[in-house]
Amino acid sequence: MRNGIKTAALAALAAAAAVGAAQAQTPPPPVTQPMNGAPEIRDGQQRFKMRGRFQYDIQSSDWDNNTEQGTRSYVRRAFIGAQGRFTDHWRYKIDFVLNPGANEATTATTTIADCDSVTAGNQPCVATVTTAGGGDDVAVDDAYLEYAGDFFSFVIGENNVTAPLEDRTSSLDIPFVERSSVINTFGYGRAAGMAFLTNGANWMAAAGVYGDSLNNQDSNFNNDEATQVSGRFTWAPIFENSPESYTLLHIGLTARQRYNGDDSATRYRTRPQNGRGNRYIDAGSGLAGQGDTTYGVELAGQWNSVGFTAEYHTLEGDTAAGVNFDFDGYYVDAYWSLTGEPRVYRGNTGSFGPIVPRHGMNEGGIGHVMLSARYDYVDLSDPAGSTTSAGEQSAYAIGLDWIPMDHVRFKLNYALSEMDRTNPAQPDIDAEVISLRTQFDF
Repeated sequence: MRNGIKTAALAALAAAAAVGAAQAQTPPPPVTQPMNGAPEIRDGQQRFKMRGRFQYDIQSSDWDNNTEQGTRSYVRRAFIGAQGRFTDHWRYKIDFVLNPGANEATTATTTIADCDSVTAGNQPCVATVTTAGGGDDVAVDDAYLEYAGDFFSFVIGENNVTAPLEDRTSSLDIPFVERSSVINTFGYGRAAGMAFLTNGANWMAAAGVYGDSLNNQDSNFNNDEATQVSGRFTWAPIFENSPESYTLLHIGLTARQRYNGDDSATRYRTRPQNGRGNRYIDAGSGLAGQGDTTYGVELAGQWNSVGFTAEYHTLEGDTAAGVNFDFDGYYVDAYWSLTGEPRVYRGNTGSFGPIVPRHGMNEGGIGHVMLSARYDYVDLSDPAGSTTSAGEQSAYAIGLDWIPMDHVRFKLNYALSEMDRTNPAQPDIDAEVISLRTQFDF
C-alpha cells in the first residue's frame, strides 16, 4: 500500500515538474503599459507606441491699415504616427501631418463641339485639362530610422537633428504658439538626409548632410535637388536638477550652408509675430537666393521657476545674378512658472521637453501656469532698395500657458508687430494678433 502511495506521489511530482518546465520555456506574452500619454507595447527588446497631437487655434488680427482684420479658427497641426524600436539599437519614428483645411485642387476643362469627323456621333471631347491650387492633405514630419549606440546615433530620413534650439524643441513645448521670426524666415526645419549625433548628459554635437524635404514635389529627375550641410554643438556648463532646485545654463552654436541646385530659389519673408496671414516684410522674388550660409548662437538659463532663452542668427547669401545680401535676426524669451514647475531641459539633445504639472486637475490641483514675454526682431533690408517690401520687423509678445494635466495645454498670446519698410513711399504698419490655442498629445 505504502509503495503504491509513494509511486503515485512521485508520478504526480514528476508531472507537475514537467508542466512547470514547459511553462518556464514558454516566453511571456507582450506587456502593454501606459507611457507618454498612450500605451506602449513591449516584447523583449521591441517597443511600439502610437503617437499624435492636435492643435486648434482661434486668432484675431488687427492691422492699422485695415489689410487684415477679423477672427479666424483653424487647425494648426494634426499629427498621427508611431515610434518604437526593433532592438535596443535600431529605432524608428514616423509622424504624418494631416491638413484638414488644405485647399482642394480644382480642375477646369475646355471642350469643343466637334472633335474629329471620325469620332462616332461627333460627341463633345475634351481639348485641354488644367489643374490649379491644392494643398498637401497628408505630409510627413519626422520620418527616420536611427541606429543608437551608447554615446552616438546615426539618423537617416526626414529629421531636424542639427536644427537650432527653438526649432529642435517640439511645437508642443515652446512658450508661444509660433516660433520666432528668424527661425521661420531663415527656413529652419526638417529635411531628408543623414545625420550623426554624439552626446553626453549635458552636451551634444551633431552634423548632417541633407537634400530636399520629402514633402516637396519631384518635378524633374534630370535636375539636382537642394542640398545643405549643417551642424550644432550645445553644452550646459551648469545643469543641476533636484527636488529642491533647478539650475541651468545652456550655450549653443549652429551653422548651415545651403545650395538650391536646380530647385526654386529661397524666398525670405516673414509674417507678424504669431500671425498666419500676410507677409508684409518680404525681401522679394528679385532677391531670392541660390545659396546661403547661416550662423547662430544660443543662450538659455533657468533658476527654479524663472528662465530665459535667446538666439541670434545671421545669414549671408547671393542670387543667381550675383547680388549679395545679409540678413539677421534674434529673439529673447523670459518666462516665470507661477506654480513652480521649471521647463524640462534635455542635455543630450540640447532642447526643452514637456512640463508635467506637480498637481494636475486630475489630482485635485490646478495644474501648471506660466507667464512668458518675448522681444523678436528680423532685418530683411539689405541691400537697400532691393524691393519695395524689404524692411525690418520688431515684435513684442506676452503669453499665458495653462497645463491642467499632463499632455493637455492651453495658450493665450498677445503680440504687437511693428513693420517698417525701407522704401519711404511705403508706410510703416503695426499689427496686433491675439491667439488662443487648445492642444493635446499622446
